[in-house]
Amino acid sequence: MFTLPLILAAGSLPLIFGAPVPSTLSFESKDITTHSLNGRSTDLYSAVFGGDGLVSDGWPALEEWISSFDDMFESNRATIKESCAQFDVDNNSDEETDDIKSAIASVAESSGLDSRFILAIVMQESNGCVRVKTTNYGVNNPGLMQSHDGTGSCNDGTPTTPCPQSEIHQMILDGASGTSAGAGLKQCVEQYGGTGDVTNYYKAARCYNSGSVASNGNLGAGIATGCYVSDIANRLLGWSSGTSMCSESSIASLTGSNWSGGQSSSDTSSSASASVSSSTSTPTSFSTSISTATPEPTTTSEATPTIVATTTPTVVATTTPVIPTQAAVPSTPVIPAPVATSSAASSVTPSAAPAQATASSAAAPIYPYATTSCTQYTTITGGEFCDFVDTLFGITVSTLQSLNPGLDSSCSNLWLGYQYCVKA
Repeated sequence: MFTLPLILAAGSLPLIFGAPVPSTLSFESKDITTHSLNGRSTDLYSAVFGGDGLVSDGWPALEEWISSFDDMFESNRATIKESCAQFDVDNNSDEETDDIKSAIASVAESSGLDSRFILAIVMQESNGCVRVKTTNYGVNNPGLMQSHDGTGSCNDGTPTTPCPQSEIHQMILDGASGTSAGAGLKQCVEQYGGTGDVTNYYKAARCYNSGSVASNGNLGAGIATGCYVSDIANRLLGWSSGTSMCSESSIASLTGSNWSGGQSSSDTSSSASASVSSSTSTPTSFSTSISTATPEPTTTSEATPTIVATTTPTVVATTTPVIPTQAAVPSTPVIPAPVATSSAASSVTPSAAPAQATASSAAAPIYPYATTSCTQYTTITGGEFCDFVDTLFGITVSTLQSLNPGLDSSCSNLWLGYQYCVKA
């Protein structure tokens, strides 16, 4: 049974749903430069992706996306099957779900867009519920893709069952190819350079969610849902159910990714395999917003880039909060996330370790979720795993997890090259 909490998000206020939780991998810390798609767990949120969407900064290259549209759709089918229950309307029939697949394939061909990208947006906006409600925060956002004042819908207030194939096709067409009232994915991709560069897909996702990319190019900054593009990137890697690991409060301060499947332009010798956990346990209620200037990150000459957070994030098990976008009516300004102190692959650290703490390496960043009362740290090196650390310092796995709350229940997500707390 999938738990799909409803959160409103993209077109002007599309819908964003379930996100996967980390899968049980090995306990060993990893330094991997290739990322196989074979057997990838659909509940694995691969990494939090921050910055401008460049592959050189750790974002997935096109060849690293899930191998085919068919595979991606089938991995999302179970979620789609139950996606309407939360609206108290009939769940999709098998025929309606198959019609979604056919419509995406058809519109992808006519628009020149990658069908996987269209599906990722569908899942982010409605989880594939054909009777998803139309939202309106100044502009109607109907249908599977919560399009900009589109005509395709099977719930303008009264749900239609069954949802005709023609309406399903129109919903996908409105979102992908745009409407007379506003841009779709096609226009956004073209605006940022076309399909020849995968980065333009990530920029287009930000455009679809909020109308434009922030002036500093950061895809987690500006108005609307900060984690939107990171979630889309993960869906394109195969993520289809569970909890988003992205934090709305910190995503704008990240300038890259430590994803194990890619390499950062600032450090190609290693790449951590962990993801940053979200910092809230309850989704933020949606509200209209206006564009606010987002501080430009400042660069430093540090060998290991760090990002200073004003608070220590906590671990969560919820989906990414979503804020109305594109044609939202201005009312409440968005407060910018903390300013980054570097602009390369993102390593996240607390503002300062306690004065009495003993660091294991002055150059290594401190794990951002380590307890603030820590007095001793150890830096994770290649081949180390939780049991090894526990034995070395005479503590139990549960103690290590309590000192570093970001560690999952199986202790499978140690970050290579980070300092973890072993005593407080």
